[in-house]
Amino acid sequence: MTDIPEQPDGNLAYASQLRWRTRVARDGSWFALVVFGLVVLFAMFFYQYPGLTASSLGCHAFGNGFTCSSVSVSRGVFGSGLGSPTSSPIDHVSPWATTYWVVSIFVGIAIVVGFYWIRARSSGVAGRIWPFATVGVGVLVLAVASRGWITFRIPADFWIRGMQPLLVIAIGLVALAITERSRAFLLYVTGYLGLAMLSCLYDVSNLFVRLGIGSTWNGNAEALPNLILPGLYLLIGGVVFYVLRRSGVTFHIARRRISDGR
Repeated sequence: MTDIPEQPDGNLAYASQLRWRTRVARDGSWFALVVFGLVVLFAMFFYQYPGLTASSLGCHAFGNGFTCSSVSVSRGVFGSGLGSPTSSPIDHVSPWATTYWVVSIFVGIAIVVGFYWIRARSSGVAGRIWPFATVGVGVLVLAVASRGWITFRIPADFWIRGMQPLLVIAIGLVALAITERSRAFLLYVTGYLGLAMLSCLYDVSNLFVRLGIGSTWNGNAEALPNLILPGLYLLIGGVVFYVLRRSGVTFHIARRRISDGR
C-alpha cells in the first residue's frame, strides 16, 4: 500500500519522458537552419551586380558621365520592396534579387515542411508544422503584395541595403521555435534576428575591415558581408544542433538526463 501514492508520480514522469522523446524524434529545426542558411548565402550571387551604366533603365548620358532617376529596376513578376534595388542607393543589387528571394524562401519553406512530413512517416511521430508554414508564407506574401509600399514608408536606413528578406526568414524561424517549444532553438533564432536587424541597418563590411577579414569590401561587393554573417550563423547553427541531437544532449530536461533505463 505504501507504493500506491508514488504510482501517479511515476506515471507522470514516464508520460513526460515519452512526450519529450516524441518531440525530439520529430525535431527538424536543425534542418531549417541549414536550408535557410544556404538560401541567404546563395543570395550573394545577386548582390554583386556590376551597377548602373548609361544604358541602364532610368539612366541618361550627360556630358562625360550619366545621370539616373530614382526608378524601380526590378525584374520579374514580384515587383519591388523585398531586397530589390531602386537606383541609385543600392545599385549594386541585381534587378532579379526580389525574384530570387521570393522563390528561394518559398521553396525553402516547402523543403522544411517536406522534411517534417518524411520524418513523420518514417518515425510514426507526427506533429504540427502548419504554424511555421502559415506564418512564413503569410509574411512572404505580405512583403510581395506591398510592392514597395512598406519599403518607402519606413526610415531609409532600414531598406536602403536591400536586406529586408532576412527578417522574413527570421519571423518564420521564430514561429518554428515556438512550435517546437525549444528554448535553446528560440534563443539561437533570436540571435539571428539581431543579425538580420544589423544587416538592415549597418554596413557589416565596416566590421569585417576593422577585423582584417577579407578585402576592402567596396564597390559592388560591399553588401556581401551583410549576407555572409547571418548566412554562416544559420548554417553553423544547423550543424551544431544536429550534432548535439545525435549525441543525445537534447535529452536533457528539467536537470535530469532521460535515458531508456530511467
